[in-house]
Amino acid sequence: MAKKSHNNTGNILGDSRAEKDSRMLDAAFISTHDFEALVHTKDFNFVVGRRGSGKSALFLKVSEYIDKKKMGYVYCNMPKEYEILELQEVINKITTEYRLAKAITRVAWRLSILLELLSQLESHYKFPNCTNYSNLISIIEANNILLKHNIFKRTTELIKHALKSCTSPTEYPGFIANTYNIEQINDYLSDTFLEINRNAYFFFDGLDEGWIPNQLSTAILGGLSACAADFAERNCNTHIVLFIRDNIYRSLNYFDRDFSRHIEGNTLRLNWDMDSLLHLATNRIRVALNLENLESNIKVWNRFAQADLKDKAGFDFCLKYTLYRPRDLIVLLNSAYVQTARGGRKSLIKNDIEAASKQISQNRLFDLQKEYDEVFPGLPYFIELFEGAPAFQDYGTVVKLLEQHIQNSDFDFYGKSDFAILGTGESAFFALYSVGFLGMEDHVTKKLQFCHDGSSANIDAIKNNQITCIHPCYWKALDARSELIEEQIVIDIYDDNEKKDKTTFSDIRTKKIGQLISDLPSMDEGKEMAFEFEQWVYRAFQILFSGKLSNIELKPNCDAVQRRDIVATNMAQEGFWKRVRQDYNARQIIIEVKNYTSLKANDFRQAVSYTNDIYGNFVTIVNRNQNEGLSDTERGWLKEMWDNKRVLVFILPAPLLAQYIGKLRSRPRFDYSENKLNKRLDTFLRSYLSLRHVKKSKMIN
Repeated sequence: MAKKSHNNTGNILGDSRAEKDSRMLDAAFISTHDFEALVHTKDFNFVVGRRGSGKSALFLKVSEYIDKKKMGYVYCNMPKEYEILELQEVINKITTEYRLAKAITRVAWRLSILLELLSQLESHYKFPNCTNYSNLISIIEANNILLKHNIFKRTTELIKHALKSCTSPTEYPGFIANTYNIEQINDYLSDTFLEINRNAYFFFDGLDEGWIPNQLSTAILGGLSACAADFAERNCNTHIVLFIRDNIYRSLNYFDRDFSRHIEGNTLRLNWDMDSLLHLATNRIRVALNLENLESNIKVWNRFAQADLKDKAGFDFCLKYTLYRPRDLIVLLNSAYVQTARGGRKSLIKNDIEAASKQISQNRLFDLQKEYDEVFPGLPYFIELFEGAPAFQDYGTVVKLLEQHIQNSDFDFYGKSDFAILGTGESAFFALYSVGFLGMEDHVTKKLQFCHDGSSANIDAIKNNQITCIHPCYWKALDARSELIEEQIVIDIYDDNEKKDKTTFSDIRTKKIGQLISDLPSMDEGKEMAFEFEQWVYRAFQILFSGKLSNIELKPNCDAVQRRDIVATNMAQEGFWKRVRQDYNARQIIIEVKNYTSLKANDFRQAVSYTNDIYGNFVTIVNRNQNEGLSDTERGWLKEMWDNKRVLVFILPAPLLAQYIGKLRSRPRFDYSENKLNKRLDTFLRSYLSLRHVKKSKMIN
């Protein structure tokens, strides 16, 4: 009987997402070294890979293999976004501190998994004869409602129950553990699993659902990571594996103090090279074209691709339009084969790849920007500088272009706050290198080196004439120009996920924010460092209020009689600065900078003298006061300026600005400064201007 041929009119190599294509996954899955390591050892609790690197395929096939081989109970699940969001919301009501959130979720995850083990154990034929049968049956009956939920919902419900009894975040871990006698349950189950000689495997994928790179979201996964370590250390026949993206792994590295002990040494990182990707592609081609009897990968490829795409060189040409990830490659070849079919041909040619690559390149560039829109919102504004630019440029040239781009910015969009955060062209280059947009020639190997997904940019940029390169997969989207022969470029591309000597995580943006905050207390008050302090305030306003205040200028009228320190155009469409424009007619915002703590009467008079029809009736003074409130003398002068001149002098201590900047480490807290400024303005209006009694000034932490 003739073998049934597959329908090749759609995605010939199957769906790019493993969970969407069980047929191709079953028929063409490759038992890689990573697969063998996961099914035959318990060495790894974490499988880390970039977007589209094959994590879900491993998740499905490893769990399927263990289940079929009856190696133990298998719990294989992916959370729904609403389940993770609900858990985040419950934790947010208790604490946003990483350490406490991790401790609470750690014990809740552990108890939830123990109850899942109990649920699985109940159906085993040997269970009624086990020593702890009656004790475990009592636990099942007492927790019958919880056992109806999956692990994610059950974890949330456990913490919700504690909400009714705990008044402090530190009480939650102990309350959950003691209320449910977690250690006793653990001991009963450990003994019982040894009696029946069974193992249990828990595989978690899709943990990026609802996840954002902040302390709270990461702490929840940090709790699950610590829970995995707890089961490994207790040697209780239970093995937990988390399949996570690189950005989650990096966030755990950044926030979790136990990263090196619990996570780093138990991680399997997925990496692909040309040979492994060729094997993956040709395995799918064998299934699609009924070539299972053809063993040679090159021969299979040559049946699929002809003429100028034959052999390894032809396959390598295709890879230049990818980020060396299975999903990229499958999407490219599927799209290219559509062009093949339209041309009435049965084999790919280079023109098919070229035709498909434009849209693929645009999609990859969009994916890059989308992936980093939370932690690197300024990325699109840096990328636009490279549209139509040469693909290869000297390091010094690129740094100079980036420096000019930063200096000439008018900060009219929120994302451009990253220009002020990074500050220099060199820092901007390293940021673009860290996300894999730019690469640099290694001066020893002469290969172009790229890293991906925010890996630390520990590159050896020692010469201004070192060659840099836009990653080839983005060339089409940017219309990047190159005079070099494309085939030669591809051979030189060295896509490495991270430096081999990298031991610690270094997030450039977060580091720069930390540096700016730490710079403030190191500046002495007084005239000697007045200019440095002005520069600090200028940069702080660019970072905090990009998109609200544009064209922020330092000393814009330095030759005039009235020399204002900082002036900005008020373009706000919402929030605090819109309120200032509407209530005080302040379309141009004046910021006076005083590098000392106590303001004098002349400071108020000078600031008020700068206001007029153009600048409205509002002026800001930034000083070095460590107190959030004002002294009685300052309140008096504030009241006098309002009563006599109808000008509001808004005093903003620099430590408050530093506090607001600190919240920008995670984008979800971007509204923090807006909320605080609105409340501060309310205090000025309701308290200071009416000279009502105000309690002792609150110290700024």
